[in-house]
Amino acid sequence: MKKLSEFIQLLAPLQILNGDDRVIEGIACQPEAAGPGCLYGVIDEFLEYGHWIEGARLLDATLLKNVNALLTEQPLPYPLPQLIVPDARKALARAARFFYDQPDLALQIVGVTGTNGKTTVTHLIDQWLSACGKSTAALGTLGLYRGGRRRQDTVYTTPLAPTVFTLLRELVVTGVQVLAMEISSHALKLDRVFGLDVDVAVFTNLSRDHLDFHGDMADYQAAKLSLFTGLKAAATAVVNGDDAFGQEILRRATAPVLSYGFAETVELQAVAVDYSLQGARLKIRYGSQTIQLDSALVGQFNVYNLLAALGACLALGVPLAELAAGSAVLHGVPGRLERVTLPGDRVGIVDYSHTPDALEKVLQTLRALNPGRIITVFGCGGNRDRGKRPLMGAVAARASELCVVTSDNPRREEPLAIIGDILAGMPAQGVLVEPDRRAAIRQAFALSQPGDVILVAGKGHEPYQIVGDRKLPFSDLEELQCLS
Repeated sequence: MKKLSEFIQLLAPLQILNGDDRVIEGIACQPEAAGPGCLYGVIDEFLEYGHWIEGARLLDATLLKNVNALLTEQPLPYPLPQLIVPDARKALARAARFFYDQPDLALQIVGVTGTNGKTTVTHLIDQWLSACGKSTAALGTLGLYRGGRRRQDTVYTTPLAPTVFTLLRELVVTGVQVLAMEISSHALKLDRVFGLDVDVAVFTNLSRDHLDFHGDMADYQAAKLSLFTGLKAAATAVVNGDDAFGQEILRRATAPVLSYGFAETVELQAVAVDYSLQGARLKIRYGSQTIQLDSALVGQFNVYNLLAALGACLALGVPLAELAAGSAVLHGVPGRLERVTLPGDRVGIVDYSHTPDALEKVLQTLRALNPGRIITVFGCGGNRDRGKRPLMGAVAARASELCVVTSDNPRREEPLAIIGDILAGMPAQGVLVEPDRRAAIRQAFALSQPGDVILVAGKGHEPYQIVGDRKLPFSDLEELQCLS
């Protein structure tokens, strides 16, 4: 517990209303998280369903009974102490970090950002360091993981600031030494990790995504870049040197950099790779040292993920030879090129690819393995960037023998309208439409032949489908397994 006067000293508010020195017993910015005696941050939030909600509208009588003080940018008509600040998001993050006694200083934090690969990279770091004797955790799209097991679900890829610092405090108390966490562009733009002490920042890649939120690529890029231009001098930036935007980060990072990729100019280089549907065998050069890894992860993009994770572990001071010895434990994560053996010499693949670039990379990976045909089942999320829909359609049509266009998470949009946007980028031939995702998967299997690969793309690990504002039970993996 802390006193309100301590937060006044910390935040130096522009104005204090109804002030008295109350005890603060928690930090919150969501009604469901507001425990008794909390300091409540009044912020607008961009919800997972793709729309904004105004924080002031959530302040009802039930919520206010639990609140001891408000943190807000505008005076509100309530007889509670109010700290009026110029930026409530930043103040909320600072308040949460202070309340939980700066837990980010008590463990090493690896922040992973980029359009694709964040989840896989964070989990590889977790697995790798754990194999090397570290007490580790991973936080992101799949929830909070410790010891290879999910311990807590999360709503957002990167939780809101009070949740971030609550989780960090819990990890410190339970002896965790290193946390690998996904840091999304939303989190950077909305200051969910403002003030977080990051020891290693990893950049995977950048392509079109989330323009429904950012508006344009310049804003999206600026959000990603901010993680690297705000690093402390003692941190390390681990950057994909083959990526065009990665080059910009290498030039502008405020900490020492370690580049990775296939180019001869990078410090951590994949020099030889053999690919198969069972994984990849790769030789890696780091300075004067060379190691060989046998990985169960499939495709070139997973080689990049391995390099990113390896770079992060090296940046934390783990010797390369020790990492080579620990690599045997590495495995993929749910919903990322997850394989299902189907009857009649067919293979099903579930993948989370929901951007044009990610879908193209998965299809290129599958094509390189010489399947009979590729049948792609996919859709696009509702209340998201409409501009990427025809681009995804074009990618799928170009790299597949047959496409079944269906619903992803339609949210509040009409599924057929989303499908119409996708079809605008596709030829008339080789394309079928089935809005019902379960029926679309079954149709793809019915049309398949021995040796074919059926790719079900877009939802990956998700055990639900969002229709309207409801999450209905649905798993691509289970639908394929039912065909077995």
